[in-house]
Amino acid sequence: MSQPVSEASAPIDDNLDDPFDVWFAPSIDPKRLRTLMRRDDLHGILFFLAWLILCAAGVTLVVMTRATAWLWATMLLYGILLCFAYAASHECAHGTAFRSRWLNEAVFWITSVVFIEEPLYRRYSHASHHTHTWFNGSDPQKPYGNPLTLTYYLFYTLGVSFYRDAASQLLRHARQRFTKEELAFLPPSERAKVARNSRIMMAIYLGLILGGVVLSSSLPFILYFLPRQLGSWVVTAYINTQHMCMAEDLHDHRQTTRSIHCNTLERLLYWNMNHHIEHHLFPSVPFHALPRLNAEIRTQLPSPSAGVVAANVEIWTAILKQRRDPGFNLSHGPMHRAIS
Repeated sequence: MSQPVSEASAPIDDNLDDPFDVWFAPSIDPKRLRTLMRRDDLHGILFFLAWLILCAAGVTLVVMTRATAWLWATMLLYGILLCFAYAASHECAHGTAFRSRWLNEAVFWITSVVFIEEPLYRRYSHASHHTHTWFNGSDPQKPYGNPLTLTYYLFYTLGVSFYRDAASQLLRHARQRFTKEELAFLPPSERAKVARNSRIMMAIYLGLILGGVVLSSSLPFILYFLPRQLGSWVVTAYINTQHMCMAEDLHDHRQTTRSIHCNTLERLLYWNMNHHIEHHLFPSVPFHALPRLNAEIRTQLPSPSAGVVAANVEIWTAILKQRRDPGFNLSHGPMHRAIS
């Protein structure tokens, strides 16, 4: 029961893949919900400009310290800011970051290139993620399941094989080779476009590498490739909080998804995705309206985790418990408020 999709608009799904698979929905006044669903350009422009300004400051620090012992520290700081391109890319994948389609697509491309994920593939895989949230074998953005191990947690969070995996996927898609799982959510009419986009992105990255080598310049490496790797683990720690060690195969986002408390700077960089249960319940509500949505339905939801560190500590604790009880998950754990 999904609406038609174009390349420039986000797939909108009501999470009803089957008429008998009814997802939990909190009570909210329909008129209020329609108000919250209104899109505009201003909020997206302000959040995107703030990210660009912070990244520009990070670039300045890296360049100023390139011949000092502070270089690796400034690349780490700048890399964290750079990797928060994830947040804008995610919101643009929904088509809700901006009211203007051209603006949404322009920012989507910029942030997807920074984050290294072809935008059209990201859009469709993420739509399927919302349709089949945390269902084994159906959710294409579910790279792990219960039980987890601390070894896998560290390997995934630190992004040990990130560049290898990203390059492998781009090369495979550039050759129009898709897995059976990908063919399930990528319409035939869009596969050639994914291949074209993948080739464009590969040309950008190869151009940066070759330009640095030919010109004997370290700038492509200290301003992109190294910071992108160094800072990724912090953003992945935020991504971990969304679903890791939560319940699986349930039509209830309160049990499969986690929200967390964030301070003002975190909410700015993360585009309010700390309200992740709310986002999954109503994916058509733009990021800037999620705090207001939370105010409307918070009494019907579990209490959010205390923050990104606290949520990851909960995850570590759950992983240790899963060594004894493979079926343990945090939707029923002592650190997640019981759902009435």
